[in-house]
Formats: sequence, structure tokens, C-alpha cells
Amino acid sequence: MEEFELSFKNKYVRMFFIWVLPIIILSVILIILFPIEYQWISSFLPIIAYIIFYGWIKFDKRN
Repeated sequence: MEEFELSFKNKYVRMFFIWVLPIIILSVILIILFPIEYQWISSFLPIIAYIIFYGWIKFDKRN
């Protein structure tokens, strides 16, 4: 099993904090601001961000 380094030297950790973490914060803000009927829209933002992020990791490890 590969060892995973949880520091900003690791490019995957940096990309997580640059792309995924702000989207999670944005979705929490949108859940607070949206009426109850539209809160489901902001719950899809982190899901889409995780799919794109982990897809990028798989693509990057292949190359």
C-alpha cells in the first residue's frame, strides 16, 4: 500500500484545498440562503466537485 502524505507538498492535497473545500463552503452558504424548496440544488455541488476531483486523480495517476 502506498503511503499518503497529508501536507501541502502533496499536489492532491493542494488541489483539494483549492477546489473542493471552497465548493463545500459555498454550498453551506447556499443552503443557509436558499429557501427550503431549493436547498437540494446546493447539495449537489460537493458531489459534483468530488466526482471531478477524484476523476482528475485517476486520470493524473495514469499519465
